[in-house]
Amino acid sequence: MSRPEDFSESTKQSALNRQYFRCGSCGEHIASIDSTGKSAHFYGEAAQAHHIRPIRFGGTSSVDNCVILCQSCHYSAHEGGRYRSGTVIGDTGDYPYYNG
Repeated sequence: MSRPEDFSESTKQSALNRQYFRCGSCGEHIASIDSTGKSAHFYGEAAQAHHIRPIRFGGTSSVDNCVILCQSCHYSAHEGGRYRSGTVIGDTGDYPYYNG
């Protein structure tokens, strides 16, 4: 069951299309979202949707606030797991492949 703050499947797909099927951070090819694209990823990683601006800091679950990242880049975006403190608020400039 999804949470209200989760991105819809159509939002995730729109973000991936906007990024021309590349990780928003490293630019590695992403064939599809979640674990279904692992076999096509160079390092065998799943792709995940990331809130650029966290929900608790006014971010939304819109496509403009969504960037698709490979698993390693998503972990890095969350500062190695310390993100839950809420100290990191990004913007689209943090992701070189946000627009493909």
